[in-house]
Amino acid sequence: MSNTRWVVASFWAFFLIGLPFWWKTTEVYRANLPFSEIDSWILGKESCSYVFPTTIVIHIPQSIQYNIDRTQSLRQQLSTEFSKNSNCAEFPFNIQYQLWNKEKDYRLDHDDELIKQYREAPVGCYHLFFDEAATDQTIPYNITVGNARTSVVQIKDISNDKVDHAIFTLAKMIFGDEYAALTQFTWRLNHVRDKNDMSSMRTLKYSPRYQVTFSLMNNDPSKLIVDWDIQEAVKGYMYPLLRELSMISNFTVDSQIQNYATLSMKPHYREREGKAGYYYLNPENLPHFINSADWNLASTISSHSTINFILYVPSPDERLWIHDKQGRPLPGNAFSIPGWGGVVIKNPPPPHTLTDDHYYQMDKKRLQPVLRIFVSQLRTLLGIHDFTSVTTPEFNVTFMTAPHTGITSLEKDAVIRRRTVENIVNTASTLNSLAQLVEEIPNMVVLDHIALQVQESLHALDLSYHALQAGQYDVALQQSIRAIELAEEAFFNPTMVSMLYFPDEHKYAIYMPLFVPISVPLIMAVLKSLKGSKKEKSKTE
Repeated sequence: MSNTRWVVASFWAFFLIGLPFWWKTTEVYRANLPFSEIDSWILGKESCSYVFPTTIVIHIPQSIQYNIDRTQSLRQQLSTEFSKNSNCAEFPFNIQYQLWNKEKDYRLDHDDELIKQYREAPVGCYHLFFDEAATDQTIPYNITVGNARTSVVQIKDISNDKVDHAIFTLAKMIFGDEYAALTQFTWRLNHVRDKNDMSSMRTLKYSPRYQVTFSLMNNDPSKLIVDWDIQEAVKGYMYPLLRELSMISNFTVDSQIQNYATLSMKPHYREREGKAGYYYLNPENLPHFINSADWNLASTISSHSTINFILYVPSPDERLWIHDKQGRPLPGNAFSIPGWGGVVIKNPPPPHTLTDDHYYQMDKKRLQPVLRIFVSQLRTLLGIHDFTSVTTPEFNVTFMTAPHTGITSLEKDAVIRRRTVENIVNTASTLNSLAQLVEEIPNMVVLDHIALQVQESLHALDLSYHALQAGQYDVALQQSIRAIELAEEAFFNPTMVSMLYFPDEHKYAIYMPLFVPISVPLIMAVLKSLKGSKKEKSKTE
């Protein structure tokens, strides 16, 4: 063999031996993901099998002969009533019976003393105290639903049938709307979400942490300088609600003042005979109220979901009101923006009524009505639904409020259940999107810590699911929060996102200028060597 052939053979041998090493060193590392477990949450039993146990403890006075065997029949009736229209959720009820000593545990004519009991009852466990109604009670059933998890039911001419009827009716009043909403929500994995669901549109998507920003927007500081004691107002009126919700989400609060905050549109003007005119906005103008071009509302403190509350102060000589659909000024002069926040317009007093003509200080007391509106708007944004007292010829049901905390235990329990299911559904959906992305993009990097996050998320998801079935709602919520956090951390990991924009075409563009100039001479040398060997072979013959 000639020296030329040896050189060509050595080049090809080097190329063929190095090709596997090059292929191995340039391949994308992809840790194994548990695709089958992820699929089971989308297509398996877990995707459409949620259980929400509810325990009702009925306390019957010793003077009333209640048949304890009736609790089994009542349990079946309640479970059937709430689960009959649901294919993905079950609502089993557990009815427990206890005797109570009226003289020992209850002060006559003081329902508050009784309602204060069992404040520390777990989520999903509710106590009903029954008693004979007073002789002057005209309505057969008088029910007081406490702001904790205890209710008092006073029945005229009390009997076993009336006790069962009161429990069944009260359960429908308290849990009917909530369980119907949970039934619809659990369909999200296997069905298209209803785009006309106004409740979901108003409610913020769950986040483990929210940034709450209070902004004072002063239209014209040249005419009136406005200041506020927002820190004390928030501590007094907003913090109690945020503390109650701290087990669901964490909240960070900040505030700002912006001057020369002009509107993006010109309000309408209404003249009034014998009275001063004013400017107003119609409902169709409200979506354009926020001047995003000039108002700096972006948070630089946190990257978490932001809830904005704006207190807008117009110029003193341009009083501004919001009109309803009938053209009348709204009493609160405020409106909510679904999924974003809320706005309150506060017209300043005339300058001549102020101690300093050009300075208006809003202390905690003056901010009280504004903060009450902000609390109401925050409740709506977080999906907290009010209970409305009901009076019928048969029932008088009074739902107590929680003026100090801003949320009752019943309302809080409903939020915990909804957020838990929302986190489970969104975690399964996020992990499924991640699995599809990895399968569709072969060159996407999947590092070991991402696979570990996915596995831990699935483990937390499984713990949350089984805790929910067992009625351990606190545990189910915390595990669902951990599951959604891990799933989103894995999905938005920078090492994965960077590979989304590095397809095979880029590889060809990088390696072709390197390998083509080398491979062409080698191929030509091989062809030339083959032709030479054929000529030599023909000469010898």
